[in-house]
Amino acid sequence: MVEMLESYPIWWQEIDAPPPAEWVFMFEDFTGDDTAEQWALAAAIFIAQTRRRTTAGPTFAELFTYLLPDTDGLPGPLPRNLDFIQRRRAVAGFRGHAAIEWRRRGMISFDNGVMRSLRVGREFRERSRRRQQAREAARHPGKTERERLVEPADTDAITERES
Repeated sequence: MVEMLESYPIWWQEIDAPPPAEWVFMFEDFTGDDTAEQWALAAAIFIAQTRRRTTAGPTFAELFTYLLPDTDGLPGPLPRNLDFIQRRRAVAGFRGHAAIEWRRRGMISFDNGVMRSLRVGREFRERSRRRQQAREAARHPGKTERERLVEPADTDAITERES
C-alpha cells in the first residue's frame, strides 16, 4: 500500500485513494508546457483585477473558482471515501502546486501562510509595462518615450490658462 501512495502526484500525498482522473488531467493542463502559460496569465489577470477592485489579493479558493467556474473551483468531484482532512489536503495540495508552477513562471506571487497574499509576479508586470508602452507608442508614432513624457498634452489649453 505504501508503494502505491508514493506513485501518486505530489499534490495527492497521504491520501489512501488514487486521485480522480479529472484532477490529474486538470493539473497537467494547469502546469503542462503547452498550456500553463495561458492559465498563469488568466490567474494573474484575475489577481490584478481583484487587487485593483479591493486592494487585497484573492484567496486561492476565489482564484480557482474563477478559473473553474462550472465546478466551484475544483477539477471534479472528490472520492466519497475521503475524510475531511484528506479532502482539505487534496484541495490545498492541488491548488498550491498549480500556483507554485505559475509562480515559477513569474506570473503570480504569494506568501506561504498569509491570507490574501496573491499578487501578480514580475513577468506579468514586465509584460504589462511593455504592452502599455507599445500602446502609447502606437498613439504617438515616431516619438521616443522621453519625448512623449515631456510633451505637454494640450499647449493651447496651457497658454489660455496662463493669460
